[in-house]
Amino acid sequence: AMNNGDISLHYQPMISLETGRTAGFEALMRWNHPEIGPISPAQFIPVIEDSGYIVEASQWALKTSLIALKHIEAQTGHDDYFMSVNFSSHDFASDDFVDSVYDALSVTDVKPQNLHLEITERLLMGQPDQAKDTLEMCRKAGMGISIDDFGTGYSSLSYLHYFPIDTLKIDQSFIRDMMSDDNVMALVKSMLQLSQNIGMKTIAEGVETLEDARQLKAMN
Repeated sequence: AMNNGDISLHYQPMISLETGRTAGFEALMRWNHPEIGPISPAQFIPVIEDSGYIVEASQWALKTSLIALKHIEAQTGHDDYFMSVNFSSHDFASDDFVDSVYDALSVTDVKPQNLHLEITERLLMGQPDQAKDTLEMCRKAGMGISIDDFGTGYSSLSYLHYFPIDTLKIDQSFIRDMMSDDNVMALVKSMLQLSQNIGMKTIAEGVETLEDARQLKAMN
């Protein structure tokens, strides 16, 4: 927990539809206020950004989640899980971002290939040249690069070529509606086909039912 213990990290498992086993985890900040109750990240993350503490919070989340990954590996005997951590444009603007990531990997003894950096389309469009240089350094070190909430922002196909991205994450709004809306299903199929054609991995967010999972597995 951070500060007074209200903010904590939760680890959302990611399941491989090919093998049926856990492939990795996403580290998610959660705030359970002692008086108000749960507060959405959509509300408190912008406050952390505006207050100037987002870089400190991200570094805390990175090191804490990598420590958790080592614990999970020790408990399960598997060393091939990955941990996916979200970063903002504020993090990328920091001169020592790459050094801080390397430091966290070194301190926790996590292999670079077991860390996935999650970024948003907004970050890429906001400072493309700096983001490209930073991501290329991380990619050459073996880390995975995921583009979060694909399809909800600019969705420019050009950045899939320009940036060293290896994984697309389809936003949960598409997965939630695909079984009841043929147009949404067509969009999901198009995104999956695009990802497969250019050799990227795909993660579907918000899979809640066996029907969802079976449909996605049928679409590879």
